[in-house]
Amino acid sequence: MFVDDPRDLRPLTVALVNNMPDSAFLDTESQFREVALGRLGTGIDFELYTIKEVPRSDRVASVIDERYDGLDELWTRPPDALIVTGTEPTQVQMQFEASWPYLARLLEWAAENVRATMLSCLAAHASALLFDGIERVPRPVKCSGVFEGTVENPCDPLARGLPDTVCIPHSRLNDVPESALIDAGYRIVVGSGAAGTGWSVAAREQGDGIFVLCQGHPEYSTLSLLREYRRDVRRCLFGRGAVPYPRLPVGYLGEEAVETLTEFERRAGATDVDPPELWPSFPFEEVAATVENSWASASATLYANWLQLARVAGPARV
Repeated sequence: MFVDDPRDLRPLTVALVNNMPDSAFLDTESQFREVALGRLGTGIDFELYTIKEVPRSDRVASVIDERYDGLDELWTRPPDALIVTGTEPTQVQMQFEASWPYLARLLEWAAENVRATMLSCLAAHASALLFDGIERVPRPVKCSGVFEGTVENPCDPLARGLPDTVCIPHSRLNDVPESALIDAGYRIVVGSGAAGTGWSVAAREQGDGIFVLCQGHPEYSTLSLLREYRRDVRRCLFGRGAVPYPRLPVGYLGEEAVETLTEFERRAGATDVDPPELWPSFPFEEVAATVENSWASASATLYANWLQLARVAGPARV
């Protein structure tokens, strides 16, 4: 159900619980702020929260102290819509992640107190594990790139205005099987395309609201995948082979950019390479100037549809 009467477009409160590591913390805030406010920026209050028990660098801790609240403040003022980010996995089993107890409590609370909840990547996998016992499955290699996904049902409220296929960035080390989600009562909003990358967006009524699980990253900005690739290259170089050299993101770079980064990889693989000497020549700016964003429009539509669902009084159903 959609609210099309302008008289019903009351102000919405959107809360972001930012769980990303320090290296991506501020970029993640900007990404979600932009995609959530892009088409419905007026009449939306955007609030910032994080798990304050997670240790932070001095720089990020200063930002958190200045403008982020902790979860204790969130419990007392439920938002209309809630975004929960993932974070970089550090454990094979999710229950051993340092953030798990806080994340589990947050998800249980959201199911009872928030009408529309959007869960990104690890947070989506955590929800499937917590409520349905669905374990994530490690991938043989990291999934990184921009992939076409199929819109499964154009009549789905979350798919309103989307084309038959949409491009969505992916960046993950694990999968949650699509068949397991369907068996648990989820509907697939954006499924796997011809590349077989896996589902991007799924949804289900949860408690008194709707949970939207994003295994992909529709919120990513134009250069997010390039920044992650640069981070992974640096880890490989300075880890002296302890971390494998990353694969290039699929479907994201033009031919010249691929050639440029492949040449840097060749130089990095030389036996006499000196990482501190080589690293400053990583061609980030050169490649960044060539990257095109093929997913922003569809992502903005998806988030606008989700925020429309937050306006209804009860669970959103197809």
